[in-house]
Amino acid sequence: MGLATVYRNLALMAELDEIDMILREDGEALYRSCRDSSHHHHLVCRECGRAVEVTAPPMESWAEQVAAEQGFSDVTHLVEIFGRCRDCSDS
Repeated sequence: MGLATVYRNLALMAELDEIDMILREDGEALYRSCRDSSHHHHLVCRECGRAVEVTAPPMESWAEQVAAEQGFSDVTHLVEIFGRCRDCSDS
């Protein structure tokens, strides 16, 4: 199987919400399969790419409030918080 086929399939899977695709600060695409299929956010290590799934109820309330104040409805959002994980910070 060619590399182009692999990336085409990864892009399709991301489009179908079967996997997540995020862009690193340097523009590299990272693909991941989330354990939690419900709405959640991620902490992402900018060194090694490790991602941790987190829920953030205050973020949900804030997003709905800001949207309502501006007259928006049917709102969705993605939150990616980038930093350095414990392992990369220690090295």
